[in-house]
Amino acid sequence: MKLAFRDIEPFLKKPPAHVLAVLVYGPDEGLVRERLDQLARSVVADIRDPFNVVEFSGEALSDNPARLLDEARSISMLGANSKDGRRVVRLRDASEKAAGAVRNALEGMKDGDNLVLVEAGNLAPKDKLRALFESAPNAAALPCYVDDARSIGRVIADALRSAGYACSGDALAHIAASVAGDRAVARSEVEKLVTYMGGVKNITLEDAVAATGSSAVLSLEDLAQCVAGGDFAQADRILSFVFSEGVEPVRVLRALQNHFLRLSVTKARMQQGLDVETAMKMLKPAVFWKVKNAFTAQLNGWSGAQIEQALTVLMEAEARCKQTGSSPETFCGRAVLSLAQLGARAVRRRA
Repeated sequence: MKLAFRDIEPFLKKPPAHVLAVLVYGPDEGLVRERLDQLARSVVADIRDPFNVVEFSGEALSDNPARLLDEARSISMLGANSKDGRRVVRLRDASEKAAGAVRNALEGMKDGDNLVLVEAGNLAPKDKLRALFESAPNAAALPCYVDDARSIGRVIADALRSAGYACSGDALAHIAASVAGDRAVARSEVEKLVTYMGGVKNITLEDAVAATGSSAVLSLEDLAQCVAGGDFAQADRILSFVFSEGVEPVRVLRALQNHFLRLSVTKARMQQGLDVETAMKMLKPAVFWKVKNAFTAQLNGWSGAQIEQALTVLMEAEARCKQTGSSPETFCGRAVLSLAQLGARAVRRRA
């Protein structure tokens, strides 16, 4: 089963009984872990219970391909501690190498077997593992792409509301822009903000900047503007600075992905007939007034195809950063500077 975006939340709240295995994949590691835990809790009360949750890596299947099916069909020693007598089997770091073992497991599983949860990184549409889960009648493929500022803003707002805090719109926009579409980072920033606020329950923009803003975070916003605006030299200087501040290359790439996603959404609305002003007003959070003119120029300079190309470059760079033995700063730097060059050509062409 291939899950569309609109189907994900209903699926997570109540996974269908016939779905015995779920592939959770994508570049947002925080969101992948969050959704895996949510699915596990649909079966077991305590996802840390070693008797009802078994976990192993995809590499373990190389020596014992039958293990996945064996674990899927095994009976819980303490079934009373799970919700329906089933266990959870979690397969970490899965890749195409595990496709054969996964296929055998999906073909051999029966109704009532344990829930198999498979974790993977970013997978191409033609990836064998992804194709297996999308086509199998008893399985589902659940993508976890980097949240845009609107959806990550909802996560932040809900977390603050649960803690008893109210947050102004501009404060929420600042926090959402600073976490670069990573839910794990977003929740960490919420904890910092709650600690900073203490008993004061109304959060202003000044509070958000003081608690979560840093020179490195603000520089990520500046970096996105420089890259999309074609300022190659300034992008190079900012990138060197954020690396010196200890910012991880993946976080840099996600900040840029978030910016180009916002450009992509707005560009698509313009291609449907909306004027640039109306299309920009539909973005949530709204474009910060100080960069509104720059954002407009980027929309006019970049074509829809070029924006999609930029997103592809950034996602591929993130995947390379996560490979064993890679040089993340090198891959990140190449992506940033190549896109800044593309941005310069787009701006010149428009001028």
